[in-house]
Amino acid sequence: MMMACPLLEDEMVYNLTTDPDKKRIFLLTNKNTVTLIPKLRTMNVEFTQISEEDFFIEDAGVPREGFNVIIWMMDLALHSEPEDLGSEIRRLMLMASGHADGIALYYGLCGRGLEGIREWATENLPIPMTLFTDREGKLCDDCICVPFGSTEKYLELMKKHTGMLYLTPAVACSWRECLGHNPLFKGLDQIDMTPRDYMKLLFDMAGYTHCLKIQTNLGDQDHFHLRCEEYAKEMGLELAELEGGWVSTEVADHMYAEAKSFLRLGSV
Repeated sequence: MMMACPLLEDEMVYNLTTDPDKKRIFLLTNKNTVTLIPKLRTMNVEFTQISEEDFFIEDAGVPREGFNVIIWMMDLALHSEPEDLGSEIRRLMLMASGHADGIALYYGLCGRGLEGIREWATENLPIPMTLFTDREGKLCDDCICVPFGSTEKYLELMKKHTGMLYLTPAVACSWRECLGHNPLFKGLDQIDMTPRDYMKLLFDMAGYTHCLKIQTNLGDQDHFHLRCEEYAKEMGLELAELEGGWVSTEVADHMYAEAKSFLRLGSV
């Protein structure tokens, strides 16, 4: 089963479209699939939508044999509270564990909300799970870290491109939703300030002058640049573009390969 944050669904679509093995894909329907469905259709990915509720009651007709991929999209609003995100993801993985051979968790550490998740899974899940790690097995910090392949390379980026807000295709195309679920904005209604105004204030205080367009060549390429320009204008920042040679799909490739290794013998 793929359990994914909307900000990392581009990597998930990439994994599905580059895997040559024949498979059946089932998408659990909920309010979190709005941006994913057009991407799957654009990439000509065949999938069957099934009710999330029905699936967890009776597996909703998903066959027992063969290579079956279940996609379960998580709520972006979970990011509002990192601690709540961690406890909710753990609860949902336990819920999923009786319906899959393994779990591919499309998340980073997310503000340390998922710190210790692998150790917890080893002790509490009856099935294996994996998430984004670098070559040394270190967990990726967040969704921006994933295309850079490691936290170390991510830190190199931050040293070279300081005073910038980083925009991958998924982040840029969901920036309004991200703004609405940022934990920094709790209580703004009590001080009569909008999330946009507060974010601009934070950028000014931190000395941010630019937003950096990070081209991963994944996701909604038709709207990526437009959304970057929109964000830059809205926040009063200059738009710059990251030079080539920084990003790769290595981390996503590794996690997907590990997840496939969880399948029962003969499923693939």
